Amino acid sequence: MKNKILNLIIVAVFFTVGQLSAQQTTKVLNLDDCIKMALDKSTTVLKGNNSVALSGAQVLAAYGQYLPNLAAGGGLNYNAGNNFYSSAGPELANMSRSQYNYQLTSSLNLFTGYYNYASWKSSKLNEQMSKLTLERAKQQIELDVTQSYLQVILDQKLVELDSANLVTSLKREDQLAVLTDVGRKSKTDLYQQQAQTSNDKLTLINATNRMLNDKIILFQKLRIDSADAYALADISIDDNADAGKYGNRDALVGQALQDRADYRSAQLNTEYSDLLIKKNRSGYLPAVNLTGGIFNNGAYFTSLSLNGNNEMPLSQDALPTQLYKYTYGQIGVNAIWNIFDRYYTRSNVAVARINADNARIDLQDTKISIVANVKQAYNDYINAVQQMETVGKGLFAAEKAFESVNGRYKEGVTDFITESNAQIVLLQAQQNKIQASINMMLQKKVIDYYVGAK
Repeated sequence: MKNKILNLIIVAVFFTVGQLSAQQTTKVLNLDDCIKMALDKSTTVLKGNNSVALSGAQVLAAYGQYLPNLAAGGGLNYNAGNNFYSSAGPELANMSRSQYNYQLTSSLNLFTGYYNYASWKSSKLNEQMSKLTLERAKQQIELDVTQSYLQVILDQKLVELDSANLVTSLKREDQLAVLTDVGRKSKTDLYQQQAQTSNDKLTLINATNRMLNDKIILFQKLRIDSADAYALADISIDDNADAGKYGNRDALVGQALQDRADYRSAQLNTEYSDLLIKKNRSGYLPAVNLTGGIFNNGAYFTSLSLNGNNEMPLSQDALPTQLYKYTYGQIGVNAIWNIFDRYYTRSNVAVARINADNARIDLQDTKISIVANVKQAYNDYINAVQQMETVGKGLFAAEKAFESVNGRYKEGVTDFITESNAQIVLLQAQQNKIQASINMMLQKKVIDYYVGAK
């Protein structure tokens, strides 16, 4: 008897270890905490944010092509030595001088064959696609973490059921031991109960190990090294069917084709591909630029002689004076038209057309995949609804049957086999009920994911 009581104490301690550890941990995570942590640490999200930032920089660069540029330059040179001039007669000049120049120039694209327009529009579309890709990646992470979190919650509840079932077997084993000692029960019943108790312990051990492993898998997705530093909060199981939101398959398909981020991205990709055709076709048209600038050239002689005669001027303008006195401006319009570019434009347009055709094929494939995904998720949802109806009736019947059989067994009216079978059926019914409830909640989350609900 002492050993049996000790076993009960060990079991009670074993099954409350989760609660005790939760009190000792530094942080208890709920589902929202896990999702936020996964989104903050996910490499997919981090790279997605970088992709959005990069596409934003490309939009700014494309917009900048509509604006005039502004460039400044200048130089200072010192010349000394002999120079021989023969154009106006043979003269030998010996000089030393400082020569300088500066310029301020600008150029504005008046017409680029729609190249700049297509570049700007396509970069805007690329930015939108990057944001949609990031949005879909976040939805995928949210569903993945939710599935793992619900799996751990299911494991914990199954451990609780297996724990309660083992306690029931241990109590009956104690009772049978006493009744066997006084001769009211046969040793066969005691041996059978001991075998069942051992099996219940094994079931509990396996369920606990599965729970711990699933918890590690969840924390791995959260990029948490030590699972012991955190505990998971319980969750209210939403197993209501909610037929008004999930019961119409055609409405769900329509919602998915309207809200799915990846489908909207595929649609934008077709527009993007068409703009690339227009961008490459700009090579057939001329480019016209408006250019202008301000220029200055000046020099200051320190010595000057021609054919040995000193020709230094009596006076020279000071350098600061020359900086504005010798300034002149220039403006002009330039046009360039490639008559033959060795088929460069033609080949680029051909490639762009093929890519545009592939984009439309991808759009159709995405649509087919979305419709199939939603229909499968809907079928799984209907199956979950039917399971809830079935397991509810089964649990009610199993509870009533166990109450009846257990009472009759205590009175000695029925045998141990009937009692044991009733206990097993009750445990299976309880497990089926909690599995069906969590599955119902998960299937609604899956539909939300496939229709692109935020």
